[in-house]
Amino acid sequence: MKKTLLAVALTPLCLPLAFAKSVDDTMIITANRTHQPLTSALAPVVVIEKEEIEASQAKSFAQVLRRLPGIQVNEGGMGQQTDIFVRGASSKHVLLLINGVRIGSATTGSADFGQIPLTGIERIEFIRGPRATIYGSDAIGGVINVITSYQGNDEVALSGSIGSHEYASMETSISQALTETFWAKLAAKHDNSDGFSSQKEPQDQDDDGFRNTSVVAELGAHINEQWQVSLQGYLQNGKAEYDSSWSERPYSETDNYNVAGKLSYQGQQLFSELTLAANQDKSENKAVGSNSEFKTQRQLANWLVSTPLAEQVTFTGGAEWYQDKVGNTGSPYAKTERDNKAAYVNVHYQLAPLTFEASGRIDDNESYGSHTTWQMASGIQVHPQVRLIGSVGTAFKAPSFNDLYYPESTWNKGNPDLKPEESVGFDLAIEWAYEYADLRLGTYGSRIDDLIIWPAPTYYTPENVAKASIKGIEFQADFATGEVNHLLSYDYVDARDKATDKYLPRRAMHLAKWNINYRYQALQLDLDTLYQGDSYDDGANTNKVKGYFLADLAASYYFNNGLILRGRVANIFDKKYEVKRNYNTAERSVYATATYRF
Repeated sequence: MKKTLLAVALTPLCLPLAFAKSVDDTMIITANRTHQPLTSALAPVVVIEKEEIEASQAKSFAQVLRRLPGIQVNEGGMGQQTDIFVRGASSKHVLLLINGVRIGSATTGSADFGQIPLTGIERIEFIRGPRATIYGSDAIGGVINVITSYQGNDEVALSGSIGSHEYASMETSISQALTETFWAKLAAKHDNSDGFSSQKEPQDQDDDGFRNTSVVAELGAHINEQWQVSLQGYLQNGKAEYDSSWSERPYSETDNYNVAGKLSYQGQQLFSELTLAANQDKSENKAVGSNSEFKTQRQLANWLVSTPLAEQVTFTGGAEWYQDKVGNTGSPYAKTERDNKAAYVNVHYQLAPLTFEASGRIDDNESYGSHTTWQMASGIQVHPQVRLIGSVGTAFKAPSFNDLYYPESTWNKGNPDLKPEESVGFDLAIEWAYEYADLRLGTYGSRIDDLIIWPAPTYYTPENVAKASIKGIEFQADFATGEVNHLLSYDYVDARDKATDKYLPRRAMHLAKWNINYRYQALQLDLDTLYQGDSYDDGANTNKVKGYFLADLAASYYFNNGLILRGRVANIFDKKYEVKRNYNTAERSVYATATYRF
């Protein structure tokens, strides 16, 4: 997919003309870890820019993801547990990156998508489909890369918001080229809300409040024309109350950070980058008379090299090492750290009308041994406006520390003999690219073997016993009708347990979205509509969750003096709906925001 026409339409409003880009100029970095034109990518990629996020007036990271094609988001409220599904694959099969660095918990085996703040985000690149040959474990369903790095736009801004459920937020940001050599960026945000009760009767309790403080910082320098160095930091601290049948007044506290240093070289024939990073994912669950903490600390090093082997052939390769250390209150894990070493290669060939790509990676993990993945993709331009694309490959998901080493208790015990979950799949698509419209129609299929489950209702010990089959069709249209820009998508997902032929829980078979943006002079309107079909809350398919339709409307007015006034009505029609049984979702909500750019 090309960059959305909405983002292009917003650019003149928000950026100096020197930075305005056309659709064809869009560059991405997530597909192969190196900068490449979006039009050359063989995987379906969606790019959402800062201006589009601001126009939508989303109040959470999950609300931004909900707009994107191919992704189902089940969010109860801000700070609450948030599940995402990409092409039927669950949260643990979706890799989350911040500026290209792996983020998430090694104990649960996935990122906490309900706690990711919107602070300082410049763009989000979202890839549907496997990318394990580039990133290793977790990238079965897709990859989400949150980019906060300085983009060359000098700005000082102050923003404040209020809204339903006593929501309030304050945000400030500054990004500046300090000299011809140095640049810096700093963004900070605090928001809080009284929320609403997450659970229905009979466990309906007090409102479940939420607060979050986050900071993003960066300092960088152009050493000379070829060398560049930067230090990036991200810090998040939050508290979220929730309802529970087992605890009195429970709440969770999170304390997460990521620090990454990058040294890159860009010559005429060679690009090389060294990344050193350290991050933490810490969650503490508290209630009257109880306290439990789980913490992941990760150190990572990645060295990347990209060079042309010939005029039409680009080689990219690298080596990666990361170490996970975990800790918890109570009985310790049988093993509290593990190393993962990996090497990967990618060859990209492009000579009109053919584009071809082959990649491979080997991971060597001290907990479960070595694992090899591969992927091949090809595209052919059968017409100046029409391209056919096909790909096939493998991916895997490593067992988490909870899966392998959870301390023995009355109910649970890890299984150190678990194997990684493995998948193999294909992707076929046809793309049309016209001056005012981009269309994509595709189909895909994958099989996931050795799925790890914790059997119930007896003693819980995880096993590699489940298999899943996922098939789907996706359609996407990005087009303009006069001053109105549209992003329309439809996804059909058939995700089943191969042993029982039952649908996998909480995956909607039908998902349709229509995002509409209209701009007239200083006024901008943004309408998001979503239809999510029926799903089942359980593996036996006995508890159905009914489908629903939602619509959100946002308006922005840009004054000449740098002031921007915004308003948003979420769930316009005040629909009562569920994303999982017996849990509440937000009714109609209203928000107002004032932003001043100096």
